[in-house]
Amino acid sequence: MSNYIHKLNCRVCNHRPQCFFNGMTDQEYELLYANKKEVDFKAGETIYKQGTESKYLIFLLSGMAKVYLEGDDKKNFILELVKPFQFIDVPSIFDDDMLYRSSAAVMDSRACLVDLQAFKSIIMSSKKNVPRLLKHYNHMNTRYSQRLTNVIYKNMEARIADAFLYLVNEVYFSRVFTLGISRTDLADLAGMSRESTSRIISQFKDQEIVKITGKKVEILDKKQLEQIARYG
Repeated sequence: MSNYIHKLNCRVCNHRPQCFFNGMTDQEYELLYANKKEVDFKAGETIYKQGTESKYLIFLLSGMAKVYLEGDDKKNFILELVKPFQFIDVPSIFDDDMLYRSSAAVMDSRACLVDLQAFKSIIMSSKKNVPRLLKHYNHMNTRYSQRLTNVIYKNMEARIADAFLYLVNEVYFSRVFTLGISRTDLADLAGMSRESTSRIISQFKDQEIVKITGKKVEILDKKQLEQIARYG
């Protein structure tokens, strides 16, 4: 982890329309700028740890990060792959500021760390900010609940199908993509062991549902994948 000297000025950022902080007042932007720092994380580096207290709200500027639950015996379950201009999870900011999930960079990434107390001040300074935060919480909880439901109620083939569809529809937005996560991460995305993941992927390749060459993944039969994800 290393600090980045030149901070991005949110007021003139080209990506502001995509950002949670879009539409703030000049005073709120000044408070945000004065209470944030930018940090680089190398691929595989921990961004925050489950069970710790957070002092920052972390916003991804470049790269990709994973948000995951740490289980027993070093078994993890990835809840989400975070792309640029999204929060990397949100701590329980109006309760105990605790982090109930972990996060790590899956590729070299840069993040904006906003002081949590300053963020609370910005949220409480205007009535319009509170509904925006609640909407973000609702969307986040819905995503996490759907991911957990897939693991609890679906068989292994359906979990792998879900993982591929998640990558296609929500991460890469293409049926052909270069996989930016490891095979272990792919297994954690499905909530399975690496061995079981490899076995089912081999089945999908034999059935000509997917084609994998090195890091390149091509979904050959998306409809079949959707059927497997739905019915197992």
